[in-house]
Amino acid sequence: GSVSVLGLMNDTENHVQLLIDEDVLNSEYVGCHPCINTSSLRLRTKDLVETILPAIHHEFVRVKL
Repeated sequence: GSVSVLGLMNDTENHVQLLIDEDVLNSEYVGCHPCINTSSLRLRTKDLVETILPAIHHEFVRVKL
């Protein structure tokens, strides 16, 4: 299977709650699949939380694991 933070764009009714560990949020980059597991992307964490998530109308909850 392939689970990716970018898959949230398909959750238009916001049924999925995104939890992000604070260690990930403190990292400069985050890695994810572009909705297919044969490729990977490296995104700036800041771009993910400040641009991508708002654009797909999702928020996240900061957790410490």
